[in-house]
Amino acid sequence: MAQSTLFDRDIDRSSPQPFYLQLSDAIEAAIDSGLFTPGERLPSESELCRKFDLARSTVRETLRTLEDRRRIRVVPRRGAFVIDPWQAGWGLQVATGFFEGEVDANRRNVETEILEAEVKPFKGHCAKALDLAEGSPGFLLRRLRKLDGKEAVYSKNYLPIGMRDAVLAGDVLSGGSLNKSLGKAGHRIYSARRSVEAVAAAADVAKLLAVPVASPLLLVTSVSWGQNGQPIDYYNSWVRTDVVNVTVEASTGPK
Repeated sequence: MAQSTLFDRDIDRSSPQPFYLQLSDAIEAAIDSGLFTPGERLPSESELCRKFDLARSTVRETLRTLEDRRRIRVVPRRGAFVIDPWQAGWGLQVATGFFEGEVDANRRNVETEILEAEVKPFKGHCAKALDLAEGSPGFLLRRLRKLDGKEAVYSKNYLPIGMRDAVLAGDVLSGGSLNKSLGKAGHRIYSARRSVEAVAAAADVAKLLAVPVASPLLLVTSVSWGQNGQPIDYYNSWVRTDVVNVTVEASTGPK
């Protein structure tokens, strides 16, 4: 039904409005009317080219426009999928992490490069955040995450030494979710506090994320606690917002 209704519309070839904008407006109207719902796949590039008698470059420009408007997510070799602009991306208000938001909710392909997974003495801010004595051993996990082939997030997780076995026993080092591995080992996250600030990319971070030095990034800082109130994870994540959509929900407090 959605496709047939969309295909009933024609491109006005006498209009001064570019063809790609006419098509993107038509698809966006179909999404707004409920004909295409979040998670649903749009017609393929070939179908759109054939039905609207448009060049493939025009259709691709349409899809880029809709992606920029955060109405769809283009997944290589799979197609374009409608997203909910209010729920898409990494939701910082929940205790789950980046991996769950992008893989489980948004069907994106996450690749992980492990840069470091070592026992180190924790000092300063990371020791304080984890309620550890200065210089206590902890487990440092540094990762570079890519979304659909694009550098997206560089993270440094500081974990109490007792979490090391849970990390190594899970699939974290092969690209899996840290939160899920901790949960399977009995270290479920019950609460988290996260802060977000705009920063300029330092040289080392810029190189990892494939952006120019001083490019704008979001720095997410988080502490997560287990059921007994003990901190089980502290991390810093540098995020490319041109790749990752970061969302924060707000609500009123008790009256």
